[in-house]
Amino acid sequence: MHPEKHDNCCNKRISGSILLELNIIFLIIVMVSGVYCNMSQTVLKNYRKILADIEIAQAARYTESIVRRELSYNSTQVKLSKDLNNRDQIVCRKTVNNTQSNWYLSSGVLYRKTSRGATTGTNPFSGPDIQITGFKTIPLGKEKLGIVINLREPETGLERQAAFSVFLSNGFIVQ
Repeated sequence: MHPEKHDNCCNKRISGSILLELNIIFLIIVMVSGVYCNMSQTVLKNYRKILADIEIAQAARYTESIVRRELSYNSTQVKLSKDLNNRDQIVCRKTVNNTQSNWYLSSGVLYRKTSRGATTGTNPFSGPDIQITGFKTIPLGKEKLGIVINLREPETGLERQAAFSVFLSNGFIVQ
């Protein structure tokens, strides 16, 4: 064989294997892109539900922290009662003289009505984006209270339940 022909033959083999390698790499890129697009579609479909779940978790933490602070540190007596619609409510005597707070659920919002002498004020304690569909109190002892809150995100209809217990550091539960 001539040296020139031998080199051409090897070059054809090299260029053929490069073409094969490029086809394999292109095939792998197409497969990875397909998997990525499929995963992206799944995430985008569930994106609103993921955001709703995060919003519900934040609303639950916020409500829990406010109720926990008020009941644990600022209340001397806690009375569990029912309103006219047979829904649970909490009536608290606060550490500040002659102050009373009523925690109740109305129209998907948790409210605190504070009365001090002749002055009364009502404040919402849940965000407008998340509805509270249930508020249940459970006495767990003389100084411990369980609270179960059902939260709903109206746009997606996603519902979650948050349960927590509160230790009354400065007070006790009265019946």
